[in-house]
Amino acid sequence: MGTQFRRLSCALGVVVVVGALCPAVSFAGDPDCSQEGPFTPFETIDGDNPVTMQNGRVIELRASNKSKCAWGRISYGTPGEEIWTDRKDPSANSHEGFLGYTRIDSGSAKYTEAFKNDGKIMRACGSSQGVIECTGWF
Repeated sequence: MGTQFRRLSCALGVVVVVGALCPAVSFAGDPDCSQEGPFTPFETIDGDNPVTMQNGRVIELRASNKSKCAWGRISYGTPGEEIWTDRKDPSANSHEGFLGYTRIDSGSAKYTEAFKNDGKIMRACGSSQGVIECTGWF
């Protein structure tokens, strides 16, 4: 029973830490968002899209002109690796982070939920083997 309690308290501690460090975490996408008519924007600010990490993982921001939404995708990954999107006003220094945060649970790829980017800019970020990389802002 002691081992089960330690695992539970550790899991609860992780949830509390994520909630404290990332108060803007949103796992569910925005209403009225769809991934219909997806494209990969190549003209990004301050970086590339997609980004190929040193270990071969690909982090990509996808977007839909139809729904004015964007989402992240990680591919060529392994279970446990993470993907999320960030969103901000073009003139702002701060941003909303960890939108749609998710992990690869099986297979080698995973998408986040879609979030509104109408009037805002977004990027996708991924974590693999302790390294975080992000696409440019679009």
